[in-house]
Amino acid sequence: MINTEKIFSIENYFKIVLRRKWYIIIPFALSVIISFGIYKSMPKEYKASTVILVRAQKVPESYVRATLTEPVTDRLATISQEILSRTRLEMIINEFNLYPAATNKLHMEEIVDMMKKKIEVRVQRQNAFSITFEGKEPETVMQVTNKLASMFIEENLKFRESRVEGTSQFISRELQSVESSLKKKDDLLRRYKERNMGQLPGQLDANLRILERLQQQFKTTSDNFSAAEDRIVLLQNQMEQVMDRESGRGSFSTTSTSRRNLTRGDGVPLEPGAEQSLAGQLASLRRELQNAESRYTDSHPDVVGLKRKIAALEPRVKRQEEERERRLKELRERQEETAAESILRRPLTSLDPSSERLITQYKAQFNETQLEAKRLKDEMENLKEQIALYQKRVEDTPKREQEMVNLVRDYDLLKGQFQSLMDKKYQAQMAENLERKQQGEQFIVLDPARLPENPSKPNRNNLLAVGALLGFGMGLGLAWLRESMDRSFYEVSDVETYLKLPVVATILNLKEEERKAA
Repeated sequence: MINTEKIFSIENYFKIVLRRKWYIIIPFALSVIISFGIYKSMPKEYKASTVILVRAQKVPESYVRATLTEPVTDRLATISQEILSRTRLEMIINEFNLYPAATNKLHMEEIVDMMKKKIEVRVQRQNAFSITFEGKEPETVMQVTNKLASMFIEENLKFRESRVEGTSQFISRELQSVESSLKKKDDLLRRYKERNMGQLPGQLDANLRILERLQQQFKTTSDNFSAAEDRIVLLQNQMEQVMDRESGRGSFSTTSTSRRNLTRGDGVPLEPGAEQSLAGQLASLRRELQNAESRYTDSHPDVVGLKRKIAALEPRVKRQEEERERRLKELRERQEETAAESILRRPLTSLDPSSERLITQYKAQFNETQLEAKRLKDEMENLKEQIALYQKRVEDTPKREQEMVNLVRDYDLLKGQFQSLMDKKYQAQMAENLERKQQGEQFIVLDPARLPENPSKPNRNNLLAVGALLGFGMGLGLAWLRESMDRSFYEVSDVETYLKLPVVATILNLKEEERKAA
């Protein structure tokens, strides 16, 4: 069987390409021409881009704190939703008469969706982003891109102003509410102080000092009252002595001794100092309890011990006061009774002038001393009422202190909240003025959109390159097909391979040699 397969080398391939060059050149040229024609016939789309810089606020944040602290990407996403809304895009479509051919064929929502796909917003850096738009008319594409950039800038200003104004209004409303609550709490605290004036914790020391002074004054007045009662008895005895002398009787010593004993309460001393000592101890214990309650809890041993001592001492002081009152009343009644019996018991006799003058003098002193005793008695009653009043104030002070703590705590809390809102309102007003004067963060066009010179779609270079590759591939395929169908021998090796015989000699191509010689 004869082998007709040819053996190819790189040199053979090169010769084949030269021999079949028109099979390659013609498809290649036709493919390029067709690609160029397709490029010319396809609708062109142009793209325009603009770069917007996010410029930081001009005033340092250490002086005016910015209200908007969210990242630019988040704010840009919010603004993009607003700009790319149906209402805004429809306004742009009508303004620039975009997509006139599709207006009668498609609904406005479909046209808006189609335009939205042609808009691209991309963040380039942390402080910049770009806006890109594609369309068929270069001039219109440039204008629409610049329009979108201006809308982003305006919307950013509105967004920032609305945010700072909303923040300022919210803080103002909260401030009014807190201020109203603070006024109510202040009025409540003022009325409470007026209602409990004299029982407030800050007045405890003053009340204790006044109580001690009143108790000391009561002791002094009580001593003066006892001295006045003694003087009354003494004057009575002196008058009886003069009258006994004139009448010749000598029962003075017995009567005076009896009355002196009677004045002393039948041998039972009044002991005002002891009573005053117990009252002073009670006041001192109450003062210690007040100080202990301000430092410790109610279950602390010192507080419990002081309360137990006060509870044990209060009945003794009360009993002493009642006993002293009873003694004074009994003494007064006995003295009045003795004086009356003495006067009634004495017969009316004639007195000499000296005795009469002496009796008259004693009577005047007696009446004056009785008036003094009555005044001291009234003063003692008044002092007892005042002592009871201040004792009640001292006893009620712990209760008032707890109530004051609750009121003052709520008041201080509202006051601190009010001051915090005042500071925030001041900061919000500063930020609002910053935005209104355009001193805050701004969007600035860094590179405005320019008129596109070449269409972005279709890509001419890519289309021609694809056409050239296809044409070159078709040409190689045709050349290979034509070479495979050719049965001619072009090389000695082809003859030897096909015939299985060696070649003795070859005859040169005379035409080819002549061309070389020429």
